[in-house]
Amino acid sequence: MSEIKTAISVKNIRKEFAVRKHFLTGRVQEKVVAVKSASFDVEEGKTLGIVGESGSGKSTIGEIAGGLQKQSFGKVYYYGKDTMAMSGDEYEQFRRSVQFIFQDPKGSMDPNYTVGDNIAFPLLTLKLSRSKEEANNLVSEMLMRVGLGAETGRKYPSEISGGQCQRAAIARALIVKPRVIICDEPVSALDISIQAQILNLLKKLQKELNISYIFISHDIGAVNYMSDSILVMSKGNIVEYGDAREVLLHPREAYTKNLIESAFLDRY
Repeated sequence: MSEIKTAISVKNIRKEFAVRKHFLTGRVQEKVVAVKSASFDVEEGKTLGIVGESGSGKSTIGEIAGGLQKQSFGKVYYYGKDTMAMSGDEYEQFRRSVQFIFQDPKGSMDPNYTVGDNIAFPLLTLKLSRSKEEANNLVSEMLMRVGLGAETGRKYPSEISGGQCQRAAIARALIVKPRVIICDEPVSALDISIQAQILNLLKKLQKELNISYIFISHDIGAVNYMSDSILVMSKGNIVEYGDAREVLLHPREAYTKNLIESAFLDRY
């Protein structure tokens, strides 16, 4: 039996934002706590779903886990290594190995460049390709893998649909061969039929590439479909955390029950 590896481990994370400082001393006079205390593990090749209403702190947790924000307190471990104790090269590798897919795929792409150029940027910036031609070939292969033709790479983000653009965003995340992808509301801006296609694509890619996901959504139906374990957040607190089936079938908290009752879990 193979050993279960933990890709990302978050321990006692707290995130505070200063909303008012003294105009002379700069001392914080008022702060907002976005995440009060959060701990969870993401197993290699598995999906942790994080669900909650707007303002619950779920996106903040995802950004901290992936290194886009620094926690006020607590630790983030990537394959057992404290990210705050990493050397410069180790941290660069961590940031490369943890990629993001966001809610607005068109907004995350530079409209002045083609879809192919947007996907190729990480390869060229990180010097993962020896030439533009090699990068373009890798982009074409990745576009095919996510269900788009190579010709899509010659179009601009404004010339393709939202669903196609989200596939392109997935291709851009995959192009640097990440071990973890943080999906922050990746389907909430899409039509229902397109949502199902994108979720199925993500599951297919996970199986093929053994990628770990943190899947963040306000929609517990989508989280249920995608996740091996589920973490429920409310007002910066984790109110429930456990095996996805157990959380959905036997929720302990009234907040979780309300989320379940308001969702149509079978639509996927």
